[in-house]
Amino acid sequence: MFVSAFDLYRIGPGPSSTHTVGPMRAAQRFVHELEADGLLQQTRALRVDLFGSVACTGRELGTDRAILTGLCGEGPETVEPAALLACAAKVGAEQAISLAGRHRIEFDPAKDIHFRIDKAFDYHSNAIRITARNGAGNPLASRMYFSVGDGQIVAEGESPGARSALRVPFAFATAGELLALGQAKGKRIAELMRTNELALRSPGEVQAGMLKVAAAMRGSVERGLAAKGVLPGSGQLRRASANASALAGNNDPAAWAAVYATAVAEENAAGGRVVAAPSSGAAGPVAAVLHHWHASMPMAVDDLTVVFLLAAAAVGHLARTSGLRHSGCQGEVGVAAAMAAAGLAAVNNASNSQLLFAAERALDPYKGLTCDPVGGRVQDPCIGRNASAAANAIRAARLGLRQPDPAQVAFDPLVRSMVESGRLMASRYKELSLGGIAVSVVDC
Repeated sequence: MFVSAFDLYRIGPGPSSTHTVGPMRAAQRFVHELEADGLLQQTRALRVDLFGSVACTGRELGTDRAILTGLCGEGPETVEPAALLACAAKVGAEQAISLAGRHRIEFDPAKDIHFRIDKAFDYHSNAIRITARNGAGNPLASRMYFSVGDGQIVAEGESPGARSALRVPFAFATAGELLALGQAKGKRIAELMRTNELALRSPGEVQAGMLKVAAAMRGSVERGLAAKGVLPGSGQLRRASANASALAGNNDPAAWAAVYATAVAEENAAGGRVVAAPSSGAAGPVAAVLHHWHASMPMAVDDLTVVFLLAAAAVGHLARTSGLRHSGCQGEVGVAAAMAAAGLAAVNNASNSQLLFAAERALDPYKGLTCDPVGGRVQDPCIGRNASAAANAIRAARLGLRQPDPAQVAFDPLVRSMVESGRLMASRYKELSLGGIAVSVVDC
């Protein structure tokens, strides 16, 4: 199955693709389905039940605010981050909500949103059930949605692969197949990805879409560098601005990439607009390395920016199709580091094998890395991991460019090993914040 760059790069509010973006989409979809079934105007009350991870960490990650915003008709692609806070404050103060922005009903978030930490479902840990009732208290509709990662939702009874597989000219699922395609067609990896994208969109749409992603990434770096104060919930100080000041006069690319990734990760933790790459919690490395490359190039032209993002997306595609997606932080920050290294190698004219060697070297240190954020917030150790991954991506790209061509690539065995590690990894070390650092570090 081809994973488009437009699916890998998703613009939206932080701090979590699974806990913020997915629930917002579920709420928006529920209201849309009510209206499509002619039930919206009959609705007088709503109840929202959250189960599993979205119940355990939903308050810390703003799941309730995201759901309220989705019920009001907003989607993650267009909503301004400040609107989530404003919507929650308005609904809380008025004890009422306007479904789809036009049908007002009584709604008290404290009573009508239930964090059901007592129950989870076998299908997936992140479940959201929304029930609508009429004026007599009779149920009109009740739907269960699962937030399955990457901001995607699946309704109960739907298959996660319900969407038909996309057919593209150059299908590949492994690094070996990608190298063979490149050799047979005489194309670089970014060119193969571009050709596949052009089977789905016009040339102008591909170019404009990738440049929109790049602009959103740049915006997240700049906002993160400008912001000061503390992060929500934990009271942890935002450090990117101070770190950037301390680096004045230092030309070490890895150090600057770490600062830029810190800025993005802090912006994400604060609920700001970021680009998931491949997830919101791992938004830092690709944005940071791209931003540093732009800053170091007197003429960082648009075409090369697209090359960077498409080459990075090819590595993201390999990780996604391998099953590395649900395997702890190795499948998020690790993959982000590999994507960033691939993008930087590509714009420095790396061969296909050198690019994949760089991606492999960037990914390798994260083998077996769990996801266990302190207090359920995407802050500690997540921000530090984003920073180190960006610096690691710079070094891996440099190493890849120094390899003889063709380089010896072991990307596929590494990914298989990581997938197996993820399969054996207990679920509490993936995203539930119920093990490891999350329960052994005092949150003070």
